[in-house]
Amino acid sequence: MRGTVKGDITDDFAYLYYNDIQDSVKIVNKQFEFKGTVNDTVVAKIYLQSAANAPQFYLENNNIALNISVEKILKDGKSIQTMHIDSIKGSYSLELQKQYLNFYQSNTSKKDFSKLLYSELTVFFNKHRTHPFSGAILAELALVNPILNKEQLTTLYSILDTTKQDSQYLNLYKKGIEKLDTYAVGKPFLDFELQNQNGNTVHLKEYKGKIVLIDFWASWCAPCRKKNPELIDLKQQFAAANFEIIGISRDKNKKQWISAIAKDKLDWVNLLDEDQKMENTMGIENIPYNYLLDEKGIIIGVNLDLKDIKQILSDVTKKQK
Repeated sequence: MRGTVKGDITDDFAYLYYNDIQDSVKIVNKQFEFKGTVNDTVVAKIYLQSAANAPQFYLENNNIALNISVEKILKDGKSIQTMHIDSIKGSYSLELQKQYLNFYQSNTSKKDFSKLLYSELTVFFNKHRTHPFSGAILAELALVNPILNKEQLTTLYSILDTTKQDSQYLNLYKKGIEKLDTYAVGKPFLDFELQNQNGNTVHLKEYKGKIVLIDFWASWCAPCRKKNPELIDLKQQFAAANFEIIGISRDKNKKQWISAIAKDKLDWVNLLDEDQKMENTMGIENIPYNYLLDEKGIIIGVNLDLKDIKQILSDVTKKQK
């Protein structure tokens, strides 16, 4: 495996981690090379001591070339150095990822997409039972992207050779299955209490009788901030439909959170899950993430895009007339 680093670095060594193995090689002219073999494709991390993160990739018995960039960013008001893998060449795993992505993008708008996806993954998993990318797909579908139901997910899980799968993906999958038991479509959303920007405690039960979109976000989350104008339009469009938005932030800096609310002109209920206790309990790994609840507090949608939310609200509005 060869690597090339772009950006200002002072590091003398590059480090490679996989399973319980750690290796290091000297960086010469911003280039490094690791040699060896692995029994199976594994999830690996490449690391520089000056960086605050260690990007993951699939390590396999091929001549892989990584192009890595290093840059400084601001996080929570502090300057940190981060690493990114810009490109990978010579990787069979990358071809598998492209194959899955092409299928997903080509079929996601079809009405029977969940059936198509389940059928495709049944074939894919049987062919790649040991590959950690199969486990990664399953973890995402269980925890982040709830397209398949619990029965379908558990059937796909039974196909995998779990002795060869990466433990992080297996743990995420199990966490997702637990979440499906509690926070699935058709289940009541459990009541909670959090404080708003004025320090007042708010309970979800106060909004029974309203259609509620619970939106998990943070001031530092660029995709979250990008969609806020669309959420503002959504709230205005369906104001007559008894529609409410509750934004729940994972910000650790309260001032930055309050500033973002004001700057983005978020005129809905804003609450702070400062220690992420609620999100951790629910198994929410990535943001933005949302739940749509009906007037009785029953979950009618999970992690929907705005187009789907609009369609559901339009259907509800028609029924109200």
